[in-house]
Amino acid sequence: MRINRIIGSLLLFVIATVGYGQGLANLKLSEVFVSGSTSLQNEDGEHVAWVEIANVSWSSTNIGGCYLTNDRAVLDKSLSSPQRIALMSQIPNGDERTNLAPKGQVVFFTDSAKNLGTLHVKFKLTPGQENFIALYEANGNKLIDSVTVPATLSEGQSYARFWDNDGKSSWRTVDSSEVTPNANNGLESKMDKSSEWKEKDPHGIAMTILSMGIVMTGLLLLFIFFLLFGRLFRMLAKKSKEKEPEVARGVATAAVAPAKMVNETPVANNPEVDQNAVVAAIAMALFEEFDAHDEERSAITIIPMASNWVQRGVEMAKRSLH
Repeated sequence: MRINRIIGSLLLFVIATVGYGQGLANLKLSEVFVSGSTSLQNEDGEHVAWVEIANVSWSSTNIGGCYLTNDRAVLDKSLSSPQRIALMSQIPNGDERTNLAPKGQVVFFTDSAKNLGTLHVKFKLTPGQENFIALYEANGNKLIDSVTVPATLSEGQSYARFWDNDGKSSWRTVDSSEVTPNANNGLESKMDKSSEWKEKDPHGIAMTILSMGIVMTGLLLLFIFFLLFGRLFRMLAKKSKEKEPEVARGVATAAVAPAKMVNETPVANNPEVDQNAVVAAIAMALFEEFDAHDEERSAITIIPMASNWVQRGVEMAKRSLH
């Protein structure tokens, strides 16, 4: 019993882990701003660099517990989880702002000011240089998404990700007038069939009706199949029963015929008729007509019989007494 509980717990853990991983796969780095006086201001009123993360799915995804980093050393596969985590900045859990709504975004300030709150990371981006940014899962091992911002990015410009109508994305440099923190840059066009269903049917009512309709249609087809199959089977069985009496009547007629012939033919003093054959014909007719058969008794009765030797012995005994 204890082993079953352990196995069940492990299965639940694996399922939850897989579901969590699939949700995080919908997180994408969507825009990076390195420097400029037109950027967002932090709590201290400073214009600082920032990184935007978008949820590209039609379901909510919590980013809490994940990691952001600008250190390329994390790509070294020989690093252990603690070594890699030491190079990254963790996004705290428990803040509602890190629970991204469908097609939602969140901006993190890269000002190395973790003391200012959840939306601040402990590293800075460097203007005029390539800036590598990576997003990792909470285990510190699995890379969710990454991007390298080109060094050619001018002040006031951002490096943004755009989605086309087919759901494919590409990065491009945008001017200060096109910088869009907390906006989607065409993200609403990244919509697969399941996403369309979720957008048009957020409560799952249409999906439930469709699923029930498919199931009921399948059951109806099975009912019709078995109904027709049953009728066909009964029809064949009826025809088979109709043929059986005809065969039985034919056998009975053939069996009675010899007896009828004997009854209609004078045989008492007819030397041309074999008397034994007549008896045999009568017996066969009776057997077929009444379905006669031998019945053996189940009880065995033993009747004692005295032999001649016993009788003689009794007589000799009587004589000797006289």
